[in-house]
Amino acid sequence: MKFIRSKSLGKAVLLLCLLPYDMGIALESQPLQNIPLHDFILPVFNMAGQAIWEARGRSAVMVEHNLLHVKNMKLRCFTEEENPQEAFFAISDTVFVVPQTSSIRGNFEIKIFGQNFYASAHTWEFLGNEKKIIAKDHVKVFLDCKLE
Repeated sequence: MKFIRSKSLGKAVLLLCLLPYDMGIALESQPLQNIPLHDFILPVFNMAGQAIWEARGRSAVMVEHNLLHVKNMKLRCFTEEENPQEAFFAISDTVFVVPQTSSIRGNFEIKIFGQNFYASAHTWEFLGNEKKIIAKDHVKVFLDCKLE
């Protein structure tokens, strides 16, 4: 089960295209293009109903068919255990979401925080189905661990 919480609930239907299943007819007509959605949360769940990742943003606008522009994105990924823990979280000022592939990409700095690391990159892509961030340009990684 997937759901969206938003302060601007009337526009929440805009983010339905973020869900990984095909929206077919709803995506063929584009009446919501260029209509902003503010302060949204998009949780994504596995088949057992556990949250596997969650995207939040200050605003989102569908700029073209199957492409959303999101400002002030916060992304949280969770472990898939009996008691899920936060695996990492990431923030970026501006990103593009491609709903059909459950991916997020950016050419603006992303900061990634994990239990024992911090990383940043300028060109990157988040693969939602794999819960993986691929850093491509200006990559910096800081590890907090003992090397023997």
